Amino acid sequence: MVRPVRQGDEAAIGGRPLESISMRWLRMLYLSNGFAIGALYGFVPVLLLSKGFDPALIGLTTSLGSLAYSFALPAWGHVSDILTGPRRALQLACIPAAVFALGLSAPLPVVAVIVCQIVISAGAGPTSALTDAMAMPVLANASREYSRLRLLSSFGAASMGIVCGLLYSRTGYLAAPVIYLFTLGIMLFSAQMVPLGRDSERHRKARGAFEGRAPSTPARGRFGSVGEALSGRPRLLAVLASVLLVFIGVMAAATYISVRIADLGGDAVEIGLSNGLAWGAEVPGLVLAGWLVSRVGLRPVLAVSAAGFAVCLASWIVLVDAGPILFTRLLSGVFFGGILVTFVLTMAQLLPWRLQATGQTLFQAVAFGIAAVLANLLGGILYSVAGPLGVFGGGAACVLAGGALGFLALPEVLTARTPPVPEPMPLGH
Repeated sequence: MVRPVRQGDEAAIGGRPLESISMRWLRMLYLSNGFAIGALYGFVPVLLLSKGFDPALIGLTTSLGSLAYSFALPAWGHVSDILTGPRRALQLACIPAAVFALGLSAPLPVVAVIVCQIVISAGAGPTSALTDAMAMPVLANASREYSRLRLLSSFGAASMGIVCGLLYSRTGYLAAPVIYLFTLGIMLFSAQMVPLGRDSERHRKARGAFEGRAPSTPARGRFGSVGEALSGRPRLLAVLASVLLVFIGVMAAATYISVRIADLGGDAVEIGLSNGLAWGAEVPGLVLAGWLVSRVGLRPVLAVSAAGFAVCLASWIVLVDAGPILFTRLLSGVFFGGILVTFVLTMAQLLPWRLQATGQTLFQAVAFGIAAVLANLLGGILYSVAGPLGVFGGGAACVLAGGALGFLALPEVLTARTPPVPEPMPLGH
């Protein structure tokens, strides 16, 4: 459920409640996010492998993309919270990604392919965080409702990953960017149809007024809204350190499990099935985590999820058959759902509504940016030198350490917060 319509809100379009329209298109937006992930992201390592990249060069390419992602995400969060709003920021971010995605299918030199991957990461990277920023302020009970929305991304990624695995086994991996371009189109349209309010400075001021602040722009340092979010919040810094450690292992798994399966003789069908099972398993993981967080709190859910994910990572050191690997991929998806829910809800808890886009992009910049840089760059070297032991063993140790730190840093109690009233706007604007 979302916040019920309040008398005097004028929160209706064509006789339909504004919230019901928002949720309908938010669901489609989350689903299209999953389609994009399933169509391309899980196949990037093997796509590069098919272009002649070795594991070390794959690691370098994905690391550079993750580095660009790390810098781009806080910038997009600042643009969203201060200038345009999350809807417009999401749409602007997708444009360069859509253009450069086609470069991965073109017969370009190595340097040009690397540039394309960097632009895709910097452009399409913030879509998930900006989608979360659009959703959080309209959810009346985020601990339960967020997981129901986010599971649509997992479902979309799982179904698209399996279907695309079958497709790419016939067409080759170079078809992936074309399918990805189509999914971005769905995402852009869905974002446009979410009637969350005007993406403008006036809307940002209204949110500031809702929190009892003067509608003037608060004082900020040279780092804009990112500096404001971090200033005076030592718990947030500790949470981000936990995120970094946990996601070093998560990103090592995401990149190198596909390479591991390919080394064991797996083809596009097995890689697609592996990714699809992991993403599909996030659905029950997200539902279960949302239910548990509302009952036992954030800390226990993160601790159990991190420990379970670490065990799955460590198992890939010794497993050499497709069946057991696919089963552990299923389990890893469940545990990843718990990890994701706890950190997203923690960021929403620690920051005010007017800094939600900054908080969510900051989390994802560390999780899928900085952590991915370290995991991919060092992982490529470790995989070439020490094989699965170096990548998956080191990743498991990082996840365990991050889970322990998060158990100490996360809030003990998730308190309910009244969401701000979204400003109504004409549908499609």
